[in-house]
Amino acid sequence: MNLSESKEALSIRWRIIKANTKYSISESLAYTGNNWGSLASTIIFMITFLIFISAIYGNVKSIAGYSYSEMLIFVLVAQINFYLTWGFSIPNVVKLGEGVKTGELDLYLTKPIPHLWFVTFRKIDLVLLFSNATPSLIPLVYLLIKNFDLHITLYNILSGIAIIILGQIFLHCFQFILLLGAFWAGEARGFELLMYQLGNYNEPIPFEGYPVNLRYLGFILLPVILHTALSTSFLLGKTTSIELFLLGVGATILALIAKNFVWRLALRQYSSASS
Repeated sequence: MNLSESKEALSIRWRIIKANTKYSISESLAYTGNNWGSLASTIIFMITFLIFISAIYGNVKSIAGYSYSEMLIFVLVAQINFYLTWGFSIPNVVKLGEGVKTGELDLYLTKPIPHLWFVTFRKIDLVLLFSNATPSLIPLVYLLIKNFDLHITLYNILSGIAIIILGQIFLHCFQFILLLGAFWAGEARGFELLMYQLGNYNEPIPFEGYPVNLRYLGFILLPVILHTALSTSFLLGKTTSIELFLLGVGATILALIAKNFVWRLALRQYSSASS
């Protein structure tokens, strides 16, 4: 691929992201009642969960070595990852499963576009991030500021953000590959349930709370260990292991390769089943 072809490929992908983002915003704003209901639900959950945590720390000083302030940071990271997952990864994976069942996927496969890129970024729900995430996090941020007694360096912040990004990419690949099972089964619901459970399972458990043998490779089955638990541990300076960081980088690269490979296998199966 020469330079002009590379520029054209990048241009097409950028136009797909812009068009899908614009459509996603219009789609979300068309159902304002649903947005208000979702916002109320997330705020109620956040307030009750914070009351629960405060009640626990009224009787103990630490959990898995985490003070009250550190646990609030952990909850903040968990919520950020939750909204990122529901804003970018899960809607696209679910739509792909629906497309397999209804045959809608056939329509997109006939278009001269990068198909994997399109189904990966088909829905980008910025409305969820700004209308739901921001207001619901206000009580948490208030408590965090009120009780903040931590020393967090710039290195901690940057390494924590890097692990969150790696974890989100790994989680998406994990969920995407699981959902591709629908190409063989013809139905995605069971794979969606498995995707939800394994993708967000045990979210309240800090990295140090997991058994030692799960801390290094456990995220292969429980991605939350990477995108929430390990990222918080780096953010708080509890973990500074370069080996763990490089393991996260390597696992993410392998996950992207596996996603492309399984996608090609799934398309072959889909073509065979459709013919």
